[in-house]
Amino acid sequence: MTSRRPVFLSLLVAVVVALGLFSPAVSASAPNVDKSLSSSAKSIPTPKNYFGFAMGTSGQLATHDKMMSYLKLTSQKSNRVKYYVAGKTTMGNDYPYLLVSSPDNLRDVDRLAAINRRLSDPRGLSDDEARSLAKQGKPFLMIQSAIHSTEVGNTQALMDVVHRLATEQSDTINGMLDRAVLIVVPAQNPDGQKLVNDYFNETAGTSYRRTYPDLYHKYTGHDDNRDWFMFTQVEPRYYIGLLAKYRPSLVHILHQMGANNDRIFVPPYKDPFDPSIDPRVVQTTSEFGLGMGGALTRDGKKGVTWSNTYDWWLPSVFYEPYHGIPNVLTEIASVRDLAYPNTSADGKPLGPQDQRTNRVEPYDSATWTLEQIVSYAKTATFANIENVGKKGEDLLYNMYQVSRDNLKWKGDPYAYVVPADQRDPYAAYELLNILQTGQIEIERATQPFTANGKQYAAGSHVIRMTQPYSRWADSLLKIWDYPEIRACETCPITRPYDVTGHTLWMLFGAKVDKLSQPFNASLQRVAKVEPAAAPMPPAPGGAYLVQPSSYGVGKFLAGLQKAGVPTFRTAEEFTSGGTKFAPGSLVVPPTEQARSVLTGLSQQTGILVHGADKAPKVEGFQLKSGTKIGLFRGINNMPGGWLWWLFEQYGVNSKNMVADDFKGDLNDAYDTIVLPQGITRNTIVNGLPKAEVPERFHWAAGVGEEGLAKLRDFVEDGGTLVALGNASATARDLLNLPVKDTLPDPSDDFFVPGALVDQEFDTTNPVAWGMPEKWPVWFHTNDAAFEVTDPSKTKVVSKYPSSGEIVQSGYGAGSDKLHGLTDVASFEVGKGNVVIAGTQVSYRTWSRGTITMLFNAMYHGPSAKVSAPKLN
Repeated sequence: MTSRRPVFLSLLVAVVVALGLFSPAVSASAPNVDKSLSSSAKSIPTPKNYFGFAMGTSGQLATHDKMMSYLKLTSQKSNRVKYYVAGKTTMGNDYPYLLVSSPDNLRDVDRLAAINRRLSDPRGLSDDEARSLAKQGKPFLMIQSAIHSTEVGNTQALMDVVHRLATEQSDTINGMLDRAVLIVVPAQNPDGQKLVNDYFNETAGTSYRRTYPDLYHKYTGHDDNRDWFMFTQVEPRYYIGLLAKYRPSLVHILHQMGANNDRIFVPPYKDPFDPSIDPRVVQTTSEFGLGMGGALTRDGKKGVTWSNTYDWWLPSVFYEPYHGIPNVLTEIASVRDLAYPNTSADGKPLGPQDQRTNRVEPYDSATWTLEQIVSYAKTATFANIENVGKKGEDLLYNMYQVSRDNLKWKGDPYAYVVPADQRDPYAAYELLNILQTGQIEIERATQPFTANGKQYAAGSHVIRMTQPYSRWADSLLKIWDYPEIRACETCPITRPYDVTGHTLWMLFGAKVDKLSQPFNASLQRVAKVEPAAAPMPPAPGGAYLVQPSSYGVGKFLAGLQKAGVPTFRTAEEFTSGGTKFAPGSLVVPPTEQARSVLTGLSQQTGILVHGADKAPKVEGFQLKSGTKIGLFRGINNMPGGWLWWLFEQYGVNSKNMVADDFKGDLNDAYDTIVLPQGITRNTIVNGLPKAEVPERFHWAAGVGEEGLAKLRDFVEDGGTLVALGNASATARDLLNLPVKDTLPDPSDDFFVPGALVDQEFDTTNPVAWGMPEKWPVWFHTNDAAFEVTDPSKTKVVSKYPSSGEIVQSGYGAGSDKLHGLTDVASFEVGKGNVVIAGTQVSYRTWSRGTITMLFNAMYHGPSAKVSAPKLN
């Protein structure tokens, strides 16, 4: 969402194309099998000898840097392993991956990868030609671990896996390597693995807690595997680049789960599955998951479960299945403090004990160790490698069939259209950019056309379903309808594992039409999505004007502030040059500096800048120059981490607050303070106990009752407080705001696990400037909704409709309990301002259409009401 991001994504698409993703021909020559092992491989030390302890030893963790050094050494000495770096991570570490296979396969890897790409885009291939390529090719298996950095056992296990593959000369290993190519991503989040493992070793022998206390991805923490449809972070961009380059036949992601669950989960996943995923992918995933489960049971490893907990309703996670790649997941039970044995308090066996077809042999011990995590991971991984190799031809041909059938798509819809006339051109641009980054082909109308009885202007974009990866486009653009699956007629529904509605255009505030029937139009393939053309007007005599209807206006507010350009926002509608401008429009002086800033922002976003011969004579608000934003993100608080990333991308003049800030006058340091979801009274008052962590984390220590009182004084003395999600209760109680949260606790009767629900906006209220009068917002069961107890002291910014079905995408049991309740409200408290939002407004930066309200609230509170623009 910075000026760099679209360029990066576009370059990624260009690189993918350059790598031959759509190469029409592949050489038919096949290699001779070479089983020879380089002599130097014999000198590779075992992990036990290299690290000084066996992988899985209780209380011992190899550090990230030393594990990567070991993999580099293995690559240097073994002709079966090649070590690569895809690029730099968020915090400047390497993002490494390995290719592991027979020497001959590695020499021929480019041709083998080209076969994969050709089969995944089979335009021009016959079934017989595809079968021939499948016979010549080799399946690629991608193995990924440590996306969640406290799930430490899997990368430790991979040290043993890679060593065995690199050094063992046996029929078993030779056969595995002859038949398949492995892409090993030892840490999908290298930064976090380095932080967590280094901290664990640093705190050995101390009284400090052993688990890293803050987010283990700088911005997203545990949410870093919820970024597979937005690509906000660099690590998932590298990962999808590898998928595009090598086009694996199967992906195996190694996770860990709660300590008291079953010992390991393998697919099949439980119901429901999203019908946008090809049935072949679903069946193949189940087949390989059960293959791992069978191997574990045969190896005497108990506590294996399947068809439990994890479902198929995860487009934010399951990028691969929507691209025709089966994704098998192993979730292994964790231990105490990362690496110490977990023992049940009552001495009874850990995990569920009921024997079922999906848990044929419950775990029968009261203790679970890191050594067992490593052992279970190795058994599952080797079983999967072996099965992939044995079924390679079928996997490759299956890849072809999935894409072939997409090319012959005859279902509903025929296409999606992104009309040229958008109230928010930046939202449409970002939506299209995300689709193209995910290898979706986009066409642009060169002339007006009519489809399904509606006229579309030239410049409208079309996403037809007759393309290789159309199922992913469908998953992002469709309206989600979660099925009510019940174990019995009177049983509650099977609850989803995660959120249920991901309709991208609703999240962004863009307009997209679903077209069921074919139509004729003059279309041209878009090589690179660009922002809408927004030429600058001639230098005006009066002012530059910008409509407030795009969330990209947040960039304008921050950019103009950074450049020191005076900015005025109108409080009422006005007309200039025959164009109506909504309340909240920006009025900017016609200086060279302003023109330079506006030109750059307009080119980035596609937002039109207007020129006026005379500045409008309307009342409004002059933004405070250099508005200072304080983000009380809290330690290990993911919503705060996402806001940190968002503010950096938009160039907001913000600072993450620390405990020492409360020693001085908060009004001197900040104009606006933002409290993200998860910031409670306890977070502020007690914070992180200093005795439990090294000094560098004392910034998150509690500020006591005195500090809490200073936050109240900050508002009463003229500051602005913005509280999101359940932090709204913190603000309400601190400042005695006249609202109460009337929603019940989550239950079978009230359960809205991440859905898009209708909301109505008072667009005359400064916090809702630029919003439509009605639009779906992101709501989660843990969010708040308010009943106003004193309307005279409360300005309702947005509320839920008083009747009717309000869930527009996703699932919402008891959503009628939201009827008539308030979401966003503003208050005057002393000399200051408070804005609370029951929803998070900027949830994981997915809900971009509503971040307009966040930027409005942050900048409006410190502004000054004036009778006309002050442009100097």
